[in-house]
Amino acid sequence: EEADNALTDDLFGAVDSVGGGPSVRGKGMDAGDTVKMTDLKDHLKHARKVAQCLKKNGKVHLAATFFKECISESKDVLDDDTIADIIKTCNVIKNEKLAAAKKKTKGQAQKSKKKDKTAEKKAKQMAVELYGENDQFDNYDEYGADYEDAFF
Repeated sequence: EEADNALTDDLFGAVDSVGGGPSVRGKGMDAGDTVKMTDLKDHLKHARKVAQCLKKNGKVHLAATFFKECISESKDVLDDDTIADIIKTCNVIKNEKLAAAKKKTKGQAQKSKKKDKTAEKKAKQMAVELYGENDQFDNYDEYGADYEDAFF
């Protein structure tokens, strides 16, 4: 049991001392403590507590390891319909995250195009101010084209 607790501490980070023995209601729990869940309310309350801990930690690889271990250890309790429901929930969350990422990158792409157009317009205006609008009023381009045609 101590080896299991040490592995859990390595995986999720060591917990500061919260009380030497079994935990009292209102205090934190040790890794080896048993959680009594008798009804739906207890299950949901524990799930929310675990989710809060995972959010506070913020480490993706540890959360993924936790969920994998939790599901693999619960395989005797879960039937195929329940597993399909879990997969459906995970797919919905994944699709929401992909849509948010796509929306974010799509918005960035539009902004960069707008910046390019603005920069191009500014550069063209600078060229007109420095050199004048010479493409409309001179024949230098035609002279150059005639020269190339004649000698090359």
